Amino acid sequence: MTLKALIPLPALVMTVAALMLPAPAAHAIPIPFGGILSGANEVPPVDTPGAGSVTVVLDPTAQTIQILASFFGLTAPDTAAHIHCCQTMPGTNVGVATTVPAFDGFPLGVTQGTYLSPIFSLADPSFYNPVFVDMFPGGLPEAEAALIAGIENGLTYFTSTPHQTPVERSEPNCFPSVSPAPSSVPDFRV
Repeated sequence: MTLKALIPLPALVMTVAALMLPAPAAHAIPIPFGGILSGANEVPPVDTPGAGSVTVVLDPTAQTIQILASFFGLTAPDTAAHIHCCQTMPGTNVGVATTVPAFDGFPLGVTQGTYLSPIFSLADPSFYNPVFVDMFPGGLPEAEAALIAGIENGLTYFTSTPHQTPVERSEPNCFPSVSPAPSSVPDFRV
């Protein structure tokens, strides 16, 4: 047998080996959202010295989210911090979508603080409020899709607040916008 006749066999082996390699992972594209925590964003608006800021980094491809929050001036120690979803229109109150009462490691029992979350998996059931997941017939995958769509479309909001009765609530919510092009997205409370 000549060398020329053997060339197709190595080419075939290399082709088969290449096809057995895993496909390259999709490139994740994190999307930062940010905004100011303010009593003016509460529904209805309230007068409070409490204020702060929040940045949420959403990566729908990697199915992750990370939160950076800073707050000060609360009139009572905070007892909760979470994301509400999904408004039928911006500026309305809706239920809690994420874990309750607060994200893992969020500073509670204080009137000021900062928080840098771990990178949370949106596919992890413990990230969600079970009541939110139960609202969707498709369960967790459908709840995850709703939260992502809510964040991307400005139908969610973030709260770090002393949770009192609805009449007594007087601390800031946040209406972040997409960075770096805030004008491209409607009002958005994270």
